[in-house]
Amino acid sequence: MPGGEGPVCLGFDLTITQYGVMNTDAPEEVSEPVPPAKPNSEKVLRQKWRSSLDTGWTVIPSALIRGLPRLHIGAGELAVLISLIDYWWAPDDPPWPSKKALAERLGVSQKTIQRHLAVLQQEGLIVSEARHRVGGGQTSNLYDLTPLVAKLEAIAADMKKAEAEVAKLRRAATRPGGRAKAAADGAAS
Repeated sequence: MPGGEGPVCLGFDLTITQYGVMNTDAPEEVSEPVPPAKPNSEKVLRQKWRSSLDTGWTVIPSALIRGLPRLHIGAGELAVLISLIDYWWAPDDPPWPSKKALAERLGVSQKTIQRHLAVLQQEGLIVSEARHRVGGGQTSNLYDLTPLVAKLEAIAADMKKAEAEVAKLRRAATRPGGRAKAAADGAAS
């Protein structure tokens, strides 16, 4: 089906999806089609990004991009956040790039990096922890991103809930009583 649209109902006993045909015995209980298993992620990434992946790649949750307004940060803070995510290689090893390294990577001053990091901390997305050398003296800070992960989990949960509600309304719109019944059901809950 073009554009990856949902199933098209042709009658009471047959539904066609972009993935093939599925018979249904009870039309009033037609469920959403189950998408096929995800293809090998790296293979798909290679098809999209080709040799640019040879230097590495970073996972950015869609909830970060789609939920950006809820995080109350601007483009500069997002760029710093993505850079911190790129430095975060293991779950139990928070990133600790220097402000100088972040500034060079983003092509801005260290003072600009400090301002963006301060906003990220004020919004509760990161926790900055000072690190010290064995002989004294401070080195680069450690940046705990678990507060960001917690906020993104809440955003993702809200996104899933909204998707489920939309699916319910779509199903209700095709049944006797349609949207009026769905609205009444929603008002009762």
